[in-house]
Amino acid sequence: MVRDLTYVTCPKCGHDRNPNTATNCEICGQRLKGGGIPPIAWIALAVLLLGGAGYYFWQNRPGEAPAPVASTPAPPASTAPAQPATTPGLEQVKSPFVKLFATMAEVENVPSGLFNYGGSTTFAPLRSRTVLGAIAQAHPNFKLRYAEPVSGKPGSGTGIAMLIAGEMSFAQSSRAVKSKEYAAAKERGIALEQVPVAIDGLAFFVNPANSVAGLSVDQIVGLFTGKITNWKQVGGPDRPVVPFSRNLQAGGTVDYFNEEVLGGAGLGKVVRETRDTTDALRKVAATPGGVGYATASEVIGQRSVRPVPLARSNSREYVAPFAEDSQVNRTAFRDGTYPVTRRLFVVIRRDGRLDEQAGAAYANLLLSGEGQQLVEKSGFVAIR
Repeated sequence: MVRDLTYVTCPKCGHDRNPNTATNCEICGQRLKGGGIPPIAWIALAVLLLGGAGYYFWQNRPGEAPAPVASTPAPPASTAPAQPATTPGLEQVKSPFVKLFATMAEVENVPSGLFNYGGSTTFAPLRSRTVLGAIAQAHPNFKLRYAEPVSGKPGSGTGIAMLIAGEMSFAQSSRAVKSKEYAAAKERGIALEQVPVAIDGLAFFVNPANSVAGLSVDQIVGLFTGKITNWKQVGGPDRPVVPFSRNLQAGGTVDYFNEEVLGGAGLGKVVRETRDTTDALRKVAATPGGVGYATASEVIGQRSVRPVPLARSNSREYVAPFAEDSQVNRTAFRDGTYPVTRRLFVVIRRDGRLDEQAGAAYANLLLSGEGQQLVEKSGFVAIR
């Protein structure tokens, strides 16, 4: 993509959409060397230098002795960092936005205004009054409004689509941004950047009467694709398996489950559809052979079902999703010994506008020391 020459790249955060007339970076506030010089001044300088060079060569054309000329000082070298010869894939670009602070109040460059956000339902605990209240106390003029989709169900995919369409300032996603979403954004002349802010895991649960000791990932696949039809096949009671799940179009959690656990195989015909996690919990609690799954923070403290420890494929080294204090198993989630974990992302719309600044500020608020404490109190695992 050809860059507009009227923009200046920030040497501190790498933001490459600062107007050439800007004296400070729009994102991080860094002083821009050479900023504030209007484009016409650069054009005039180029004409002057080219004219001087032309006069020099005319004076020193072949066959004549060189004419004495006044020495012309070389123009100053550019202070902007050199651009790479090729642009790496957006998934591999290191975020220039992340800057770690101790408290939310210390986070810099938080814009004023009302900003729409939303997307993944997994983020619901981070949209609580406690979290939003802490943000509002630290930055009263940074106002957030959750945006419901006009049509369809809320979810990671819906939120990213709304972000691309300009209906949100930033989005929340419980899965990584897909290649087709990067491409859709590029068609609109923008880029997407995902910043991880928390670690989550999927918790699988059964009816309390089910005595199965644990499940391996390959057994989970069998249960939800219809290859395992009776609990006695996995060490449980002689009872038919009744799996529950939301529709594959529901959003990030189901999409992640299909792609990362089922390997894209899709849900089997035996799976019974539920409206949401609350519906799944109720139906598994009422069905002796029932099994369901949800983000771990939604299953904590649920006494109507029994969370099942998980092991990697073809293993019986089970790891529980929750610790004895009824909190998520932070150590196992963080070091990856619990086999089904994922990162939660803030998706930023990189267009050089105020929405980009808002998304960067929100990500840094959650990544602050205070923000990470709220992440853990919300049932997730801190990423830093």
